[in-house]
Amino acid sequence: MKRSIQSKLVEYILLLRGTKQHYSDKVKFAKFLEQKRIENAKPYILPRGIQQKLGIAMEQSYGKDCYVLQGNNQDNEKYIIYLLGGGHINRPIGANWRFINKISEISNYTIIVPVYPKVPHHQYRESYDQVLPIYEKLLMKTSPQNIIFMGESAGGGFALALAQLLKEKDLPQPSRIILISPWLDITLSNPDIQKIEKNDAVLGSYGLAIIGKLYAGDTDPNHYLLSPINGDIQGLGEISLFIGTHDLMLADARKFRDRAIKEGVMINYYEYPKMNHVFPAMPIPEAKKAIRQIIDLIS
Repeated sequence: MKRSIQSKLVEYILLLRGTKQHYSDKVKFAKFLEQKRIENAKPYILPRGIQQKLGIAMEQSYGKDCYVLQGNNQDNEKYIIYLLGGGHINRPIGANWRFINKISEISNYTIIVPVYPKVPHHQYRESYDQVLPIYEKLLMKTSPQNIIFMGESAGGGFALALAQLLKEKDLPQPSRIILISPWLDITLSNPDIQKIEKNDAVLGSYGLAIIGKLYAGDTDPNHYLLSPINGDIQGLGEISLFIGTHDLMLADARKFRDRAIKEGVMINYYEYPKMNHVFPAMPIPEAKKAIRQIIDLIS
C-alpha cells in the first residue's frame, strides 16, 4: 500500500510541533515534567464541548473519573474497556475522544473509559486499583465473551498486563485484547529502538524511560504489570496488535509478535509501513483501513 499524502502531512505537522523534543531533549523534558507536575495535580475535567458533541457521560457506578460512550445500540450487553495512552503522564485530548467515539458508533459497543491516575503524583498500583473493579462489575452484567480490552500506547501495555493479572487471579479472560502502538516494556532496553527512533515524529526514549521509572516507583520495571512483554501470554483473550514502522514501539511489538509465534499463541499482527505512533487515531486513509480491521475483529 502506497503511503498517503495525508499521512506525510500529518507527520510533518507532528515534527513542526516539536512534541518529540519534550521526550528527547534533557532541558525541554525537565520543563515538560514540571509542567505535568502542575497539571496533573488538578482533577481531570472533560471539556464541555467534547462532552456535548460526542455525548460522553460520566458514570460514577464504575468509580472515579470514568466515562461512558454508549454507541448506537442502547440495549447491548457488549462492552469495551478502553485504556487511554499518553505515556502514563498525559491526559486525554480531543483526538483520543474522537477516535473512541468513532469505534463506539461503528461497533455498537458500549465503551467504558477510565481516566486512570498519572505520574508524577501516582504510580501503577493505583491504576490497577481503579480499573480491575470495572471489569469485575462487568462480569456481573454480562459474559466475558462480550467484553474487549482495547488500549493505545501506554494504555495498550496496560490492557495486556491487565489480562495477565486476570489470569494470575483466576478470573475469566475478555474475548479480545486489541493493542494499538502498545508500550510493552517501560525500560525501553531493546537495542533495536535506537535505529527505529530516528523515524518517530512523536516519541523519544530518553524521557519515556524516566517516566517509566516514575510510574514503577519502587517496583522492578521488568515486572509484567509494568512491562507485559515479560509476562505470561498463554491462555489470554485473543490478541491483536496494530503498529507503524515510524514508531519506536515497533521494536518491542516485533519482539512480542515473534515470542507469541514461538510459543504458539494466536496473534493478529498488523504492521503499517511508515505510520506514526497511534496512527489509527489520525485523520488519514491508513487510519480508516485500520479502523475497518478493528471493527472486523470485534464484530
